Amino acid sequence: MDWNKTKSLFIIVFLILDIFLLYQFIDFKAAKLEINKETTLEEKLKDAGIVYSSMPSGSVTEKTISAKAKVFTESDIRGLKNQDAVLGDEHTILSQLEKPIAIGTGEGKYYELQTFMEKNITAGDSYKFWRKEGQSIIYNQVYNGRMLFNNQNAQIVFQLNEKDQVVSYEQTMLDNIEEFNDNQAIDPAVKALGSLLTNGYLTNGSKVTDPELGYYTLIEVTESEILVLVPTWHFKVNGQEDYFVKGTDSEVLNTEEENLTE
Repeated sequence: MDWNKTKSLFIIVFLILDIFLLYQFIDFKAAKLEINKETTLEEKLKDAGIVYSSMPSGSVTEKTISAKAKVFTESDIRGLKNQDAVLGDEHTILSQLEKPIAIGTGEGKYYELQTFMEKNITAGDSYKFWRKEGQSIIYNQVYNGRMLFNNQNAQIVFQLNEKDQVVSYEQTMLDNIEEFNDNQAIDPAVKALGSLLTNGYLTNGSKVTDPELGYYTLIEVTESEILVLVPTWHFKVNGQEDYFVKGTDSEVLNTEEENLTE
């Protein structure tokens, strides 16, 4: 046996092992630092008296999507029942219901309306309740279970009469939806919430509810009519204000009043 060669081999092996252990140690320290950051963030929220509902947990990845406003044609309204539907313009359906739909009470208050949507509205099962605003009830379009936030090109807006019955609606829709880019890691909801605090959107004692991951229009290319939508966290603050935080880097996007598509 060549002892010098054997000794050199042992030295190389131990060097490789040392390098591996060093990388393991660095990864451990980085993970510990990340945990400390999260803990610090939650402590900051607590110190500011921010009250928030349970936040979604677990790792999530999503893709950016692009879409266009759907061009409706006569064929889209020809078979609609129990209503008088017309094209407002190429991107809008306007409809007057033959019979008003009553809004109930409690958790199932919109059951009858939801049933009507699924049976009598173009792609009606692709919309989800957003909110009631005055004499309007707004449903937003969804894609792969994720809501398309704050987009006037992707809504059904129902109008109520003085008896709080639905009597008409206006519909818009996005289609030609395509995914692009690789899956992107989404920041935890609590990190996005912390961004609202850091940027001064939350005051001491703010109450935050309705955390939900969806899509928000980041870019509108006027010439091609293409919209680019990014994964985005939505939060309701004090039961009134809607805030949207980009899912991939926790950048605070426009609030409800600053809708890009208005």
